[in-house]
Amino acid sequence: FHLQGPIAGAGPDSRIVIKPATGRNVVVEGDRKSVFTFISTSYVTLDGVGLTGATTLTIHSLTNPQYPVNRAIAFIYNADYNIVQYVTFICENIDGDGVGLMFTMTSIVVGTPDFTSPPDYNLIQNNFFKKGESAIWVSGYMAGTRAIGNVIRGNVVGSATDTLITWGIQLQFAQNSIVENNAVQHLTGPSSLDPLTIGINSYYGYGNTIRNNVVSSIHAYTGATYAVGILLSGDTGYRGFGDSVYNNMVYDVQNTSTASLSRASGIQMWYQDNPKVYFNTVYLTGKGNGANPLGSAALYVRSSCTGVDAKNNILVNTRDESPYCASAIYDYSLSNLTSDYNDLYSGSSQTSALVRIGSTNYGDLAGWRGAGKDSHSVSAMPPFLGPNDLHLGYVSTLVADAAIPIPGITTDIDGDIRPRAGHDSPDIGADEFPHPPDGVDDGIVGIPVTTSLAQNYPNPFNPETRIEFRIQKSEFTRLSVYDLLGREVAVLVNEEKMPGTYTVTWNARLRSSNSGGQASGMATGIYFYTLRAGGQVFTKRMILLR
Repeated sequence: FHLQGPIAGAGPDSRIVIKPATGRNVVVEGDRKSVFTFISTSYVTLDGVGLTGATTLTIHSLTNPQYPVNRAIAFIYNADYNIVQYVTFICENIDGDGVGLMFTMTSIVVGTPDFTSPPDYNLIQNNFFKKGESAIWVSGYMAGTRAIGNVIRGNVVGSATDTLITWGIQLQFAQNSIVENNAVQHLTGPSSLDPLTIGINSYYGYGNTIRNNVVSSIHAYTGATYAVGILLSGDTGYRGFGDSVYNNMVYDVQNTSTASLSRASGIQMWYQDNPKVYFNTVYLTGKGNGANPLGSAALYVRSSCTGVDAKNNILVNTRDESPYCASAIYDYSLSNLTSDYNDLYSGSSQTSALVRIGSTNYGDLAGWRGAGKDSHSVSAMPPFLGPNDLHLGYVSTLVADAAIPIPGITTDIDGDIRPRAGHDSPDIGADEFPHPPDGVDDGIVGIPVTTSLAQNYPNPFNPETRIEFRIQKSEFTRLSVYDLLGREVAVLVNEEKMPGTYTVTWNARLRSSNSGGQASGMATGIYFYTLRAGGQVFTKRMILLR
């Protein structure tokens, strides 16, 4: 399917909308270079309506060796202000150039490349990428033709159990673009095209923001070089500048390759100037079995970087990389790193180090402070809710109130205010976790001293999760669940509540309403739950992974 633009009359108030007929579960299949190709189109909305239910859209790209690429959807040339939402993407070509959704000005899908008009201000939201070599690519071309202002939000890349994608989200030659609130999971590689297995990458970025994402289960095997959760990358002459990475959770990054450059890292960078790494939680676990010659690090500064600023991060690496090194931080040079107000923790292997700079190991925080770094940091294993949930509970911990405020970052990964009410300092890590009220033992049974909403557990979950909330005084209470578009999909509590602590269970296989009706199960994705009690409103985020 080719839609040739520009489209006369299309604009902000007259968009072109392509969607399934109501009540139809539509699957569009193709085995050419691209199933859908949008050529120089702007103000087009491709809306699958829902990822589950009576009205859905799946784009299925079949492998065809006659073509160098097999993509599901490609927007090429001057493609601005387009929206792609609630679409399921399946690309059978997982070993070659099988991309789910691509915005580019250099595509070989059709015609001659246009190097003057990059894709700008497009919105990619709430889609599910089930299979493919890569999920999302948004690309400009070199300096001067950067793709500007694109937003990649609320997508789920990879299913909860399958490992059918190698590369998650790619920003390339992009500027002032945002990657937020996505769940990237169960990636594995390498493919014949890419020796890297990467969750999210900004290549030669300028002022891009990567925030509030959960990146997990990034696994690389024989022949791979990197397994990376979040990567800021570049090359000689193509340096990234001023990208921000904050409020992200990264865990379960594994690499069993013996390739000469292989490593495992939570957040990694090279050829970067002034990157900002704040309020992230990275937890590396496992045993390398001598597989990774370059070891592993929760924060890995690889080469040719300047002005790296790392603050308020939980950086934990308990991997055993013997005979190589596992560390919370690796950097090739001491001079390019500003690091403080972090929680740094490493494992007990004889080859582990808290921090490794070049070939110099710093085994503990005191030694690292002697190098003039992390004077306000702590070193403790955080009390995570679980290996697959990096939130922290009602536990006394050194990360509480131990971060420094960062201008412009006023909420955590769940949307909770930083710092919490009555405190001057936020918590270290992605989660401004729910503390008991000051001076009150959380184990005391009685009337709560404040109304509050706790983080759901487990999170991510499938299909059930528990939500705890507290009511200070008798008042009408409503607890609702919303999707990323703000649509109410479940009402869990809608009645007068007496003072006390309550726990409710949400089963995502059922969609409830205020009238008590039920509908089909909920789709994989990010949801918000909101407690309204009297005049107070509390909202938190949760992730359903199927």
